[in-house]
Amino acid sequence: MLNITELEEKELKEIKTYLHQHPETSMAEYGTTKFIKKKLIAMGIELIDLSLDTGVVGILKTGKKGPVVGLRADIDAIKCVETADVEAKSLIEGVMHACGHDFHTTSLLGAAKLLTDHKEQLTGDVVFLFQPAEETTSGAAALIEHGLFNKVKMDYLFGLHNRPEIVTGKVAVKKGSLMAAKDNFAIHITGKGGHGGMPHQTIDPIVCGAGIINAVQTIVSRNIDPLDSVVVSICSIHGGTPENLIVDKLHMTGSIRALSKKGHELAKKRLEEIVMNTASAYGCKAEVSYECGGVPPLNNSYHMYQLAYEAAVNAMGEEAVVSTEPCLGSEDFAVYSEYVPTFFYWLGVGKEGGSAPWHYGNFATDDNALKYGAMLLAQSVLTVQSKN
Repeated sequence: MLNITELEEKELKEIKTYLHQHPETSMAEYGTTKFIKKKLIAMGIELIDLSLDTGVVGILKTGKKGPVVGLRADIDAIKCVETADVEAKSLIEGVMHACGHDFHTTSLLGAAKLLTDHKEQLTGDVVFLFQPAEETTSGAAALIEHGLFNKVKMDYLFGLHNRPEIVTGKVAVKKGSLMAAKDNFAIHITGKGGHGGMPHQTIDPIVCGAGIINAVQTIVSRNIDPLDSVVVSICSIHGGTPENLIVDKLHMTGSIRALSKKGHELAKKRLEEIVMNTASAYGCKAEVSYECGGVPPLNNSYHMYQLAYEAAVNAMGEEAVVSTEPCLGSEDFAVYSEYVPTFFYWLGVGKEGGSAPWHYGNFATDDNALKYGAMLLAQSVLTVQSKN
């Protein structure tokens, strides 16, 4: 069982504080990238060049033949005003680590330090992925497109995400379905503008949009198997200017999330049919487009479950491991599972009595959980390699 000293825990909290105060948004994580590289080089970890401006891939070579285990953390922040009552707040106006990626990055740096310090226990190489642009669910695909799996071989890949609904000292280890597939969509409706006092001379795209919003609700209630889990949300509406003008265009955005590929594809098909046919019924023209960053469902490898469970017990104790239900949030960690067996933990960072959820201005991780993140990731490597 690995242990972190009080001094090492203090160093982890200092790293987390620095990262939290210097957040950077997706694909703009330049300072974060530089910071991570400096830390890894100091540990003697070799850097792998993928010709990306942000993100870092490192490898700890042991010279021993055994399974290569990858560990992944995301590094980006979001546009959000921090309102949490914490001592060290973001120094970048309007940007904060409101999803805890600073916590993940720190945990992985801590795991890298633990593994380099216990290199003699390793029986194979270890790959460290510090991934950019998870918030836009495009970073995993970018690493892959730039040759990640051509330059480094991995037999297993582990990752974790903080979970404020789970208290510090606990970790959720679940086999199978964990997080949802996701597609972000945009709907463009074109009508015919005119004066609000003469609606008969216009084709109102706002009325059409209202019809689409109402009809879209039937996808989940009437098209999807009630035992499946799907969410279709219209999240923004943009249209209209003066109160006396009927405009000619309306723009809406939203997302589809599903735990199964079948449910996901059916929801996409019905969305397109409803939009096009409703628009036609109102005399409008419509277009549905999908933004980049769509991801498949995140399913934990059944084969890796026992390894992950044992690693969690070794790192945190049997009483720390809890069960959990799936979540319809999405994670582009799922993209890696199309290339390598993967497992994803939810690590508790919440406080008794409740903590703010992801993406809120008052979100904050309990940094007493940092040591658990580092030990859990490092122990995942040791557990896998000890079995081979």
